[in-house]
Amino acid sequence: MTLRYIRVKAQNPKDAGTWGNHDWTRRFRPYAIGEIRFYEALEQYKHLNLRTFNIHEADFVLVPITLGAVIFFGSPTDVSYAFRHLLDNEPFFKAHPEKHLYITNNERLFRGGYEDLKLFNGCCGITLDLMKRISKGILVKDFDAPYFRQYIWNHPETENGKTWQSYGETRPLFQYQWSIGYAHEASNDNYPFIDAEDYDIWSKKNITFFYRSPTAAEGEADKLIHPPSAIGQTVRHEHWLREFSGSKYCIVIRGDNPSSRSLYAAIRMGCLPVIVSHALPYYQPIFRSLVTYDDFSISIDEGAFLSKPAESLNSAIQSLSESDLRLKVRGLSLLQRLLVLDHPKSLFVSAFVHETVVRQLDHHPYLFMGNSSSFTLNKEGSLGQDTLSLYDDAEREMMNVTG
Repeated sequence: MTLRYIRVKAQNPKDAGTWGNHDWTRRFRPYAIGEIRFYEALEQYKHLNLRTFNIHEADFVLVPITLGAVIFFGSPTDVSYAFRHLLDNEPFFKAHPEKHLYITNNERLFRGGYEDLKLFNGCCGITLDLMKRISKGILVKDFDAPYFRQYIWNHPETENGKTWQSYGETRPLFQYQWSIGYAHEASNDNYPFIDAEDYDIWSKKNITFFYRSPTAAEGEADKLIHPPSAIGQTVRHEHWLREFSGSKYCIVIRGDNPSSRSLYAAIRMGCLPVIVSHALPYYQPIFRSLVTYDDFSISIDEGAFLSKPAESLNSAIQSLSESDLRLKVRGLSLLQRLLVLDHPKSLFVSAFVHETVVRQLDHHPYLFMGNSSSFTLNKEGSLGQDTLSLYDDAEREMMNVTG
């Protein structure tokens, strides 16, 4: 299963595989295309200071099986075939499975727990034994399950903690994982890229707040001290984009889980995120070895926003000095370089490699003794006790079902 095959399928707007033809799965198309773009950015990187063409010199090996894209544009059996080819025919994988890296930003894949194992076994033919071998590698996903799990355990009093308990308590299939969030939205060419590098240009935007909502809102949040506000998707797309890109700030509110696509659209269009979500920095950290949310966004307490939305928004903005605001806009500009693939000064590959090596060092410091940070592409991690016991539990349950 090569990236070329999936890339060709993805170029046809109407093309989708067996899984991608259902109404409820169509929203995953941009996720699948985003995976391909991440791989292309890494595939096309030629500078030898980070990339090596000698597999034995690499700190990690990028496996070009775009998981969500293969399922969306291909067929379920394509996934099993691709992995079996890798596991059965690549000697380096057999020797160093922990150095192999997989990317998916499809929220339904590798969420964790027994249900995921059943999903892969049922739709893709990936057995428990196969998954054990794959999961020794590195997973880059839309959320950081181990990090968020730690957050839930350390903050049992968190509002809506019970709602998110399933995310926090699920044992990650990959112990060795970090988050890229919905970074594909930061490179979505349906949105204009607006560089936040010049604070003076940013400060002259003529709209204060933008709130992305599927319907026009008529509540207190509209009655802000700093009109006008652009609210909703009930307007024409061109008008919606103009209002969004012309806004200084974008309000980012969690939905049924802490994640947010509007955050990444705001980053692309140079809007400073105003985040109303306690858990988002832990659920979807962005290159957390390099950046904190405080570097590029403003946070508002959820309870304060729910009780007095307009007052809390304006209080958060007015409490910042101009020097503080300049620093945050500068942080937003730097984050654009890390995330936006079509940025003229993109640092995506450097940040990606750095984050991967730092996350590996957390688990395998012995792997990097004397090595420089480098990666390679495979042409065609160590399991923690929690993950091992997850497989044992699943195996026992499957034996009970089949027995």
